[in-house]
Amino acid sequence: LTSVARTCGGANMANSAIADALNVFKRGDMLIVADSTERKNECDLVFPADQATTERMAFAIRKGSGIVYMVTDKARLDHFGLHPATAANTDRFAIGSYVSTTYLPGSATGLSAADRAATARALCNLSNTAGNFSKPGHMFPVVASPGGVIERPGHTEAAYDLCRLSGRTSVACLTELTNDDGTMLRWEAALEFGKTHGILVISVEQLQEYLRAHPGFPNAPNPDGIPSIRGIDLPNFDATGLKIAIVSARWNSAVCRNLVAGAKEAMQSCNVQDIAVEYVGGSYEIPAAAQTLLDSGQFDGLICIGCLIKGQSMHFEYVSEAVTQGIMRLNLDYKVPVVFGILTVLNEEQAKERSGLAGAGHNSGKEWGITCVESCLLKKRYRKASRL
Repeated sequence: LTSVARTCGGANMANSAIADALNVFKRGDMLIVADSTERKNECDLVFPADQATTERMAFAIRKGSGIVYMVTDKARLDHFGLHPATAANTDRFAIGSYVSTTYLPGSATGLSAADRAATARALCNLSNTAGNFSKPGHMFPVVASPGGVIERPGHTEAAYDLCRLSGRTSVACLTELTNDDGTMLRWEAALEFGKTHGILVISVEQLQEYLRAHPGFPNAPNPDGIPSIRGIDLPNFDATGLKIAIVSARWNSAVCRNLVAGAKEAMQSCNVQDIAVEYVGGSYEIPAAAQTLLDSGQFDGLICIGCLIKGQSMHFEYVSEAVTQGIMRLNLDYKVPVVFGILTVLNEEQAKERSGLAGAGHNSGKEWGITCVESCLLKKRYRKASRL
């Protein structure tokens, strides 16, 4: 399918076009996004970075300008030690360019489609460190304006909004499409290109119209269609012999029990049979209870599960901060993997979506279970190596 109208043509047409686009993005597939004829008048190929395969990256390199950008937020780029490309941005469109980078582990030159795809996927994984990324490299990070296309009507913000609206990790790959003679692909040619390759075409204007019709949209839940928390590269773990504990709040019990069930299911799929579950009153009590279990020395890892729903007072902020700090300290003090499984949401609907309650959305407990297994195996592997 390809979009047949560049301008939004009203809320109904925009809603339909963007709804289709979000379904495409949820599947991890490519889109073509056109900006205004009064702006760049260019059409960019966009796809989720956590679904960056060698084949997708090769297609983007062949059909685009050769430069592939990674769109995300400033906090993520700061986390990886990446910095703005210049202190004085004089670009006509004020694109938020950061220093280019390559993910070093397993990389050859960093320029191949495989290496560039690996860099894109690595930027999705916050467990990577700044030292894992070269400066400069062969992928080009770009920071999106926090307000998305409503704040800045660019391809960068469109890619960022598509990630947020579809519930994917907020990192997207983007490249400008070109004709065979090196000129930029315009709207009519993009429609033909999309038809040839089966890629949906939308416009920034349509996305703006959709967002105006849905003000204050929350990030969508991660759908089960996403293969894993690490995109396409999650290994099959064999965690036979691990003993893992779960400490869960009883407050918002329907949500928490579903999250616990998801975590157990995921760990059991990795052959973890020894799982202990303890319940406490609320999320605030979780760090102290977790400390008690860790003091016993019986567990290889621990998952803290709770659900905090924002109300009308500051209580939500106070408890969220206290619990976050408490769980972080447990990781540092005990040197045992302690997974943060506290949902912090704005309303009950978001809680249901993120816990997979009543078949809605996705059960985040599954990721927490896999994360704990992976962290425990990592520690076990290096502990054995240190004894050799």
